[in-house]
Amino acid sequence: MKNVVIIGGGIIGNFIAYYLSGRDINITVIDDQPSMLPASYGNCGLITPSHIMPLNRWSYIFQGLKWLGNKQAPLRIKPQPDTAFLSWFIAFTLYSNAFSRNKAANKRHRLLTGSWELYKHFFEDEQVNCNWKSEGVLYACSSEKGFKSLAEEAAFLDKFRLSNEILSKNELLQLESSLTDRVIGGAIFSIDGWLNPSELIDNLQKVNAQKGISYLQEYVLDFNTSERKIEHLETGAGKMDVCQVVIANGAKSPLLAKKLGIHLPIIPGKGYNITYHKKLENQPQRPVYMVEKKVVATPWESGFRLGSTMEFSGYDLKLDELRLSALKEASATYLKTDLKNEKYTPWAGWRPMTSNELPIIKTSKKYHNLIFATGHGMLGLSMAPMTGYIVNEMLQ
Repeated sequence: MKNVVIIGGGIIGNFIAYYLSGRDINITVIDDQPSMLPASYGNCGLITPSHIMPLNRWSYIFQGLKWLGNKQAPLRIKPQPDTAFLSWFIAFTLYSNAFSRNKAANKRHRLLTGSWELYKHFFEDEQVNCNWKSEGVLYACSSEKGFKSLAEEAAFLDKFRLSNEILSKNELLQLESSLTDRVIGGAIFSIDGWLNPSELIDNLQKVNAQKGISYLQEYVLDFNTSERKIEHLETGAGKMDVCQVVIANGAKSPLLAKKLGIHLPIIPGKGYNITYHKKLENQPQRPVYMVEKKVVATPWESGFRLGSTMEFSGYDLKLDELRLSALKEASATYLKTDLKNEKYTPWAGWRPMTSNELPIIKTSKKYHNLIFATGHGMLGLSMAPMTGYIVNEMLQ
């Protein structure tokens, strides 16, 4: 029987395994993290078909350069003598034009809306409890500049017929009483939803295991190749024969590709969050995106999470207390939720960022039995089902 190995136990790797599970093959998911704890666990759980516009904008670049010395800024670029980062940054700027943005937006739209439909089928077919809700995400502004920017984004979404509504201050406060008087207006993007990502991955792994998929917590140390084919994987548990390999290891995918002499144009974008493990007083009823601070507050029945920020500092997972404090300060501006004296768990993880804000889902030119499915940036959760569906089609 054909052996397919998926390297990466995050949401992408798990959905690839899920869509491959109906075939007569042996599927193994390998990850070096305990209990498959990847970056997917630490995001804010938003499923956002509305996020079609890539980050490639000169305004973001200039703002990021202005924030170079500010450790609490939503975007932090740490100067680093790294040729991979420099080449990525140059490419990012080259993609910061209207033609490239619109081209990327159309491709992201297809992936995001496709995933949204697949999520609906997934939750109908499988008994998965992960606090899934499809009631929209609120966007709150505290400045006229932020409100104008949000209105422009909403107008862009109208071109794709993505449901959204600009809201006055009173309309916003009527929808969400936990917002403070500092907000001046906002929007609701009704097309968006949310869930608890750790609960989703835990349950998806159980579903996959019931379908016969194996999980192995080990490092992939090397690849044994012959001509244009990967023959074996060298792991901490020994050698594995493979017929097909899928690298879906998020921000660590370039490190694996390098062992094969392949360059993947992906760098890690570090994100932070703090999670409260109980329902808090005055926590919002649905997620709130704080436009100026680029921070998301996501409520669940079992708790509350604040997350976001983007830090380009290489493969570094140190927790910066200043950046964690910035999340709480942002919350105090937009929300009445009382965070004082509440215990929380801090977290940091890497997002796999590509320079054009499009994921890499393709067969390797160097090895015919190698597929890459990585580089989803901040949208891994939102694009995962469609990515799994596409990889399954590629292996037909």
